[in-house]
Amino acid sequence: MTTKNRMHQRRLAIAMFQLFFLLSSMAYSQSGANHAAKTQIVLLGTGHPVPDPDRSGPATAIIVNGTPYLIDFGAGVVRRAAAAAYFKGVKALQPGNMKIVFVTHLHADHTVGYPDLIYARSQQLDVYGPTGIKAMTEHIMEAYRVDREAKMRAVKTLGTIAVLTQVNAHEISAGVVYKDANVTVTAFPTKHDLVESYGYRFDTPDRSIVITGDTTPTSATIDACHGCDVLIHEVYSEAGAKTSPNFQKFAPTYHTSTTQLAELATKAKPGLLILYHLGTFRIPSTCEDLEKEMRQAYKGRFVCGSDLDIY
Repeated sequence: MTTKNRMHQRRLAIAMFQLFFLLSSMAYSQSGANHAAKTQIVLLGTGHPVPDPDRSGPATAIIVNGTPYLIDFGAGVVRRAAAAAYFKGVKALQPGNMKIVFVTHLHADHTVGYPDLIYARSQQLDVYGPTGIKAMTEHIMEAYRVDREAKMRAVKTLGTIAVLTQVNAHEISAGVVYKDANVTVTAFPTKHDLVESYGYRFDTPDRSIVITGDTTPTSATIDACHGCDVLIHEVYSEAGAKTSPNFQKFAPTYHTSTTQLAELATKAKPGLLILYHLGTFRIPSTCEDLEKEMRQAYKGRFVCGSDLDIY
């Protein structure tokens, strides 16, 4: 067999592999609507900007009737989704199924996985986020123009299959930003540095879920939850913060401490509080520290989230 023929067979094999995953994802999405309403929360990334081998960048999936809705796309989001699909049995997170995405804010640790998400073999991606998400999308698509053009040449000359993602970016304001048969998504303003930022409330047939992204404590978060089933909130350890005087200076405009979160959750009254985005920058915030501090100040039910936890 000639080298040219071997290369041709290899390209055909890769194309068939891509087609298999595309068709299986479509089939699962179509069959999911026939299942009884059930909402799952899958934590795909619970870390912060400093690389941590145990925690990917911020990303959370809410799955309703087999349809996934993604909040933020931090580092490792696609790989964590694949792990949830193949090792945790969450088939809705197979490659290419994540087609509806919400962004809390445009800091790099929450968005660096965007190109990977775009090229994870979806045919259409709808992304909702603050002002600037359109420009970010346009620049990413331009950055990978060479890749798209190469795929189109392969289609014309070799007969391979190329799945090119169409990305629709929607810039939002507070209020209902998305609604379909599974979910109503309402954005509310949060406070994180000087960037435009939002949290989201998801109302599904069987659960109400609020996720904040990065924020200081706000009354808008309390109002959005107001007895919700689940509140997913960022937090840092006060003990850890004491090791960094510089962090203590800017913390009030960026993040939420355990004491502040306990006070907020006591007012918001979620059925379950999930701690995520554990710590920030170089402030150590282990689950052991966070749980100890939270138990001293909060009487409600809470858990310290880890990557690939399912609720």
